[in-house]
Parts: sequence; structure tokens; C-alpha cells
Amino acid sequence: MIRPSDVVLHKPTDETWVVCGVDREKGELIPCGYPFPTLAKIEDCELIEERYAAHGQPEDYIRALQKHGLTRFIDARAAMFHGII
Repeated sequence: MIRPSDVVLHKPTDETWVVCGVDREKGELIPCGYPFPTLAKIEDCELIEERYAAHGQPEDYIRALQKHGLTRFIDARAAMFHGII
């Protein structure tokens, strides 16, 4: 399962991305980086390295998603940990 902070291979572009946020219901994720936000399909990505367990979803990722009105990509557990919700 792909989660925020994980490293994935985006198969269509052969790029390696760090995941900023995930919306499992819609099957989409947003990688970190420029241009932000960029949407990708979860099915187009392959998990390379699991980092969520160690890092969760950092507060700066959550703030960036909030700034763009993309709250559906925020991990509720991480947002509670950071005192955001």
C-alpha cells in the first residue's frame, strides 16, 4: 500500500517520486516536487521504499496540501499527530 513519504516509481515517466499525499478512494496520489500539485494514478506507481512507518506525513506536506485545497490527500492520523485536526 502506497502512503505519504513512501518512495515510488512512476512507471509512465520512469521517475522516482516521494509521495506527498494519497487519496485511496479516487486512486490518486500527489508527489512532492515541482510542479506542485501534480496528480498521478496510484495504479501507475510501484512502491520502491516504504517510509511512512518512520516518517508519517510531515507537517510541511500537510500544509502544502491545505494551501492548495487538497485536504482529501491528508492523512488523518498524521494531521492529528501534528495537532492540525
